[in-house]
Amino acid sequence: ASAVSISGASQHKIRIISSMATRSSHLRQAVSIGASLSFALAIGLGWYANRLRRSRWLETDKEQNQETTHSVINHFSSLILDPETTVEEANKRRTTSYYLKMREAHHKSLVLGVYPSRLKKLRKKEIDRTLSYWNKGNQSHRTIVCMCDEITQKVLSNARRLVLAPLQYSSDIDSLSAWIPDLNIIPKEDMHVTIALPWWWHTIRPGNNELTKKMANRFKQTLLVEFHYGFQIELERIVLLGGKVLVALWRCVGERETDDGRVIVDRHGTNIDPMVWLREEIVRCFITESPDQRRQPLTYQHNKSEGDKAEENAWQHTIMQRTPGMGKPGSADGFIHTTLCRLPLDCLSSKDIELDELHRLCREVSATLNGHRMVVDKYRFIETMGEGGESNPCYKPIYDEIIEAPARHEVHIDGTVESRNAQVSDVLERHNTIGPSGNFWNEEVVAPAPSTDTQSSGTTLSALFEPPKK
Repeated sequence: ASAVSISGASQHKIRIISSMATRSSHLRQAVSIGASLSFALAIGLGWYANRLRRSRWLETDKEQNQETTHSVINHFSSLILDPETTVEEANKRRTTSYYLKMREAHHKSLVLGVYPSRLKKLRKKEIDRTLSYWNKGNQSHRTIVCMCDEITQKVLSNARRLVLAPLQYSSDIDSLSAWIPDLNIIPKEDMHVTIALPWWWHTIRPGNNELTKKMANRFKQTLLVEFHYGFQIELERIVLLGGKVLVALWRCVGERETDDGRVIVDRHGTNIDPMVWLREEIVRCFITESPDQRRQPLTYQHNKSEGDKAEENAWQHTIMQRTPGMGKPGSADGFIHTTLCRLPLDCLSSKDIELDELHRLCREVSATLNGHRMVVDKYRFIETMGEGGESNPCYKPIYDEIIEAPARHEVHIDGTVESRNAQVSDVLERHNTIGPSGNFWNEEVVAPAPSTDTQSSGTTLSALFEPPKK
């Protein structure tokens, strides 16, 4: 009996130990599963947080915008532009701004996908927003632009095609892949550089056309009285600003003289920056009156009735707020741009879209096209109602006038007067290699016209390096 009792107790202890071992094993499994779930949850949260970080607009402070290490350009961001600023000084300011904008743009590297059930609704909302002023039917705004020449249109159009190619986008609103409406892609023939915006969006009132003509005449007077001759701008880079707006950014070129008396035309010119000077004069002639009071201000604020006028001391005219490169006093950066395309980020695709490849292509295209030049000597004074969307005032304007820059004349000793081409120097005209390198865009090669010259510029880039034919 005693042996049976001891045997039963032993079996009971064994069962207890076995039960404890089983519980311990279950506990270890539970801990292991919990740790795995925690790890997976941490990775998931980290991935989601990184996804949001890469997709959101980054609002950085001035302290964050500054270089944290030794910087070559940091002190250029504080340069103040005025009508006496030289080409070299203005270019240091504007190209510093371009670099900072490009660096900020790279933080926007992901566009979040949208549920297919919401996609079409958001896209219709995007179109309505783009055409909001046009849909009102009684709004317009006035702008001064310089149209891109045919070669520049071709260069920028091809650059846009190459940069946006990875998206494989469609203009079909029902598409689940990347979508860019036709309104957001500036037609090649409408590509332009914005010079100034004398009057932002306003309600059309009686006498509107007469006021527009008066403003166009004021701009003509500004060009003639201050002798704003034509000038050249040079392509600096192409950037997808904020991951949203594809733009071409420009700088000015001017003349400088070397120690041995040679004249060089480049970005380090010592003459007054023509774009900064032109914009400053346009603003001055529209918001101030002349000493003899014959020229009165032509702004929305001054044309308000006395009862509607706000405190003018606290008001900054829209021509200063909206004209590119102007802005608040001390913040002007000389910005010169051509808008190429706008991406509808809120409804781009049903899937996440990576923008890193687009940013890389922007850098490559910039390296290829940097230095391409365009002459600014013809302006268009346009009043539009917004039928062309946000960035295309050239589509069906209600007022459109072409205004040419004054020609530079040279009076010879015998009294004859000769009109000089002030936009292209003689040195540039004599260079046969100036112009686009042939076949860069894989286009059809056009044979050059027969010439009696002993040397030809060739139709392809490699032809430039071939020895002359005997």
